[in-house]
Amino acid sequence: MGKSIVAATPVMKQFMNIKVQFSDAIVLFRMGDFYETFLEDAEIAAKVLGIVLTRRANGKAADVPLAGFPYHALDNYLHKLVKAGHRVAICEQVEDPKSAKGIVKREVTEVVTPGTLMSDKALSEKSNQFISSLNFVKDHVGFAVLDPSTGEFNLGECSIDEIKESLIQFSPSEVVLRESNIYSLSDWYIELKPFVTKIDDWIFDQESSYRTLIQHFNLKSLKGFGCDDFPLGISAAGALMHHIKTNLSMNLDHISTITPVLSEGVMGLDGFTMKNLEVFQSLSTQGTHGTLVACFDNTLTAGGGRIFRQWLHRPLTDKKRLDKRLDLVLGFTTKKRVLQSIRKSLKNSVDIERILGKINQGKASPRDVVGLAEMLDKIPAWKRQLVDSSDTALETFSSLFVDVSNVVGKIQATLNDEVPIQLTQGNIIKTGVNEVKEISTIACKISIN
Repeated sequence: MGKSIVAATPVMKQFMNIKVQFSDAIVLFRMGDFYETFLEDAEIAAKVLGIVLTRRANGKAADVPLAGFPYHALDNYLHKLVKAGHRVAICEQVEDPKSAKGIVKREVTEVVTPGTLMSDKALSEKSNQFISSLNFVKDHVGFAVLDPSTGEFNLGECSIDEIKESLIQFSPSEVVLRESNIYSLSDWYIELKPFVTKIDDWIFDQESSYRTLIQHFNLKSLKGFGCDDFPLGISAAGALMHHIKTNLSMNLDHISTITPVLSEGVMGLDGFTMKNLEVFQSLSTQGTHGTLVACFDNTLTAGGGRIFRQWLHRPLTDKKRLDKRLDLVLGFTTKKRVLQSIRKSLKNSVDIERILGKINQGKASPRDVVGLAEMLDKIPAWKRQLVDSSDTALETFSSLFVDVSNVVGKIQATLNDEVPIQLTQGNIIKTGVNEVKEISTIACKISIN
């Protein structure tokens, strides 16, 4: 905070108490139908968002700067603040103003950073958005990378000289470090220029991190994930999960697995090679036109595009894994009718992974949930086509689909076929369904693990 401000009104006293706790963030303070910002936050918000900076009476104290926007426009503005390099603390009214005695109770319900931003406007459909944590111990580094929007969670270890190349595979938009780490002259920071967050050193304690992870996955050990041989990676992963859950108040229940990053069986491509081969970015235009990924990516879904990019980042060299992948490709190219039928059904499909992420955060719209049901309802037809193909690879592939008919049935029985984007627009719940049910409650109970 800049110059000292005397808070002379109850609302300003409440805001100042919250701002002290989140001094490194812009506080979006919910007041009725608006999110307001005050003081230096207001000056920053007005400049970044292009909104009007005004002043608010503060009792006997001097007027304070004020800038705000309607609460329903949060998705239009939040990503702009975060992309500009700011943490944002969202402070909500946590009680009904009509029943409040005195000033309405408010609490910060979420802190958003570049690595945890889940707004549709901020995410690229076919690219992941990762947040990473690094655990430096002597000449080795444990690292973890997580995409909160899809639930993809990875950990690994490497020498300190290799960490830049390890991070380039994921290009995290944010990196979490120990408070004691110095990073400004590190080659990985100079190359990637991520948003950096520092947390207390003790959060990287290996035993605490291991306990955090096994409690999250409800397991006795991480052996089933193949992660037990990566103690530094486990420390980084546990610290990252603790930080996101505790410091950022984000729910991570949709994360159901963690995958070790292995160097065996994959081709190591350094940043210099990726850049000069123009795999993801053109040297001349700095865009994607003419790049390898632009030429070969014919995927129809966002999830398919993300997987394709992961394959390009880490090409396989293990013959067994390659043969398995190629057998599946051969099956689809041989059984073209099956391929064409499934591709046709995937057109205009929703992004299942990110919808599940939004459901877990209680941020899914009615259309998201209906779209999810429509997508999942296609699985039985896909399985039949794959089994009837008489191709061994396709038949084996069909066994990977799980039965989610209970989820589809619950959604279809509860929600109207045609629903609006916003909850407040109504006409969401079918006639005859218990009136106290709301879409947010239904969505949070959906599980297709």
